[in-house]
Amino acid sequence: MSDIIFAFDPALDRPIPAPEGAPVAIVEAIATAPAEAVAAAAAEARRSGAAALVLCGRILDPRRASPAQAAAFRRMVVDLATNGCRTIVVDDDTAACHEVARMLGEPQGLAFVTAAAPLRLDIRGLAVELVSAHGPVGAAVPADADSIGTAPLHRRIVIGWDTALWHADRWAGGLEGHHDGHHREAAGLTPTAFAAAAAASPAWSEPGAFWIWGSRRRQHLPVGVHHLPALQERSGHETVAGSCCGLTLLDRDDTQPAAGRRFAAPLSDWRASWREIPTHRVAWRTVTIESPAGGDEELATAIWAALEGVGSGGNAALEIVRCSIECGTSVARRVRVAEIAAETLARLRQLYDPKTFRVWCREVFASPGESLAALGHARSGGRPGTTTSFSSALADIVAAIEQSPTPAIPPDLAREAGWLALELVESS
Repeated sequence: MSDIIFAFDPALDRPIPAPEGAPVAIVEAIATAPAEAVAAAAAEARRSGAAALVLCGRILDPRRASPAQAAAFRRMVVDLATNGCRTIVVDDDTAACHEVARMLGEPQGLAFVTAAAPLRLDIRGLAVELVSAHGPVGAAVPADADSIGTAPLHRRIVIGWDTALWHADRWAGGLEGHHDGHHREAAGLTPTAFAAAAAASPAWSEPGAFWIWGSRRRQHLPVGVHHLPALQERSGHETVAGSCCGLTLLDRDDTQPAAGRRFAAPLSDWRASWREIPTHRVAWRTVTIESPAGGDEELATAIWAALEGVGSGGNAALEIVRCSIECGTSVARRVRVAEIAAETLARLRQLYDPKTFRVWCREVFASPGESLAALGHARSGGRPGTTTSFSSALADIVAAIEQSPTPAIPPDLAREAGWLALELVESS
């Protein structure tokens, strides 16, 4: 049972692109996924008897949100408040907080956190402070007579996040220049800088502090920093299933009457209580199979066998699948896969069943990640003046980029570009 539920980047006013040619049921499932993911987090907060649902990242932009989206979010806030749970929005801009409050009509139970204004809570007798890391990073909280740091028992939770993959482009780092609106400061913070500033700050590094980092990209985080994934994936470029996270601070006995649960004993291993709770309704994944020969019927059969052999996407109501075909470095086979892709997709989509097997195949393509090393001069024995020589030279260029400590372009893009060049030569 969690005392606080954390949710990152619901982006309620930003629709998720639906696959081209998808049926109405799939388009609708994708369109409602962000709202359903937020609803799942709120339901978890109610089920756990949490004192707060904390939201950060993109939530609801007053300049983009529709009246219906604002009304639905307000209903969620009010409903949580009736269950004793506050909805807390963490932002990097005070002006944006005022805009959100005006848009929602300042409902009961709604509160905000900015770098300039931490929020202090009393959770069943335990003093808890929520702090935004976006601002003067690592700045100590001003001390006063009521400072949480002087309390005999307290917790300080510091929350930071990045904007990685907010634009669903694998080449958009999301940490410099790929951001918009009032989230400009969030884009400049990195996990390493966040951890370093937190460790150097007397206020953020005290024993009762807990560090949270929200990101759509699964990455190696510094020791002590806890990853908070997004509520809902938004493209196939993401590799983290949508989840909210719960943190248990107190050892509660929920069998006792509510009146007797005003105070509870602190949980000794509260840091280990951090856990992910799935919230995503749509999942993206890539299925990779080997197919050195055969037509569209054989390829569709192989893909279907792979889909049946892989588990479903957890609680996802719908899975969007990309089918990556490994061709054994045969350029001719790669060209053939492109030729039969449409027929193969048509066969696979006939098997879609909205009640029993909700998997929609988005595309079939030759794997861009296969290594070109086998075509290089060191292994292919290419002769000057031949197509093989061109292939070997191109493979050597890609290998040099992959081995470079400071490549001019990302190695995966170099490999993909190399295959595209060879396919153009083969098909011309």
